[in-house]
Amino acid sequence: MLFRQSLLKTWQRCPLILYWEQIQGLEREEMSASVWGTCMHEAVMKMEMAYDWQVGHDTFTDLWDKAEYDYLLPRTSHKSYMDMGQKAIRDWWFLIQWESDVVLAREYTFTVPIGEHELTGTVDKLALRTLKHNEPVVLVSDYKTNSKAPTRDYLAHDLQFTSYAYATTQPEFWVNIPDGQQIFEQYKDARRFGEWCHLRNTKRLDAGPREQYHYNRLHYAVDQIAQSITLGIYPPNISGEACEYCEWRKPCGLPSRLEEGLE
Repeated sequence: MLFRQSLLKTWQRCPLILYWEQIQGLEREEMSASVWGTCMHEAVMKMEMAYDWQVGHDTFTDLWDKAEYDYLLPRTSHKSYMDMGQKAIRDWWFLIQWESDVVLAREYTFTVPIGEHELTGTVDKLALRTLKHNEPVVLVSDYKTNSKAPTRDYLAHDLQFTSYAYATTQPEFWVNIPDGQQIFEQYKDARRFGEWCHLRNTKRLDAGPREQYHYNRLHYAVDQIAQSITLGIYPPNISGEACEYCEWRKPCGLPSRLEEGLE
């Protein structure tokens, strides 16, 4: 089975989302925060690649001017998202313009084997970083626009970062990176770290290193998810904490956002 890396993220949030989207083929409602995040992601990537703050600012402004969505989140407006995005672009530029990481790739798509399956996904940024005591590490950065930042304890066990780190340990990951085979051999035994980049609040959170026991857990999770999909079992998020702002409330039979007082 071919596993998209985003499937792991979706499964952690709520397996029913995967069912409605990929099995039933239903279209989700687009909320303002998701569309804003997409605009921010593209603007930041273009800004970093051009190494020019103005490119990021202009890209975001143009994208958000044309943005369409089904509903706004409470206490927000189109203008408030515009102001927040332009400020975030400026703040992120002031933070990253001095970084010394050796960037190997951005928006890099990979496919690697994992047991009897294949894992595919896209890394926002792949870099080499030198820690204290001159320790070289492979760094995978993931850019997020969530309203809240997770704790470091949560990130230390996050399957998304584990899957990224695992992918970099496989030779297949490096085939489309310039001098990839040489870099892979040179950094084969280097530790893998994740970095959660919070564009909204201009934070870079250390997701910690990944070791073999993380990869063992990933293998187990992939096998169990594959069995669930084969059997057609998609349990909903038991806590319900993912439901309030979910784009799939209608097919789940939940009350409308207006009826539940969320508009």
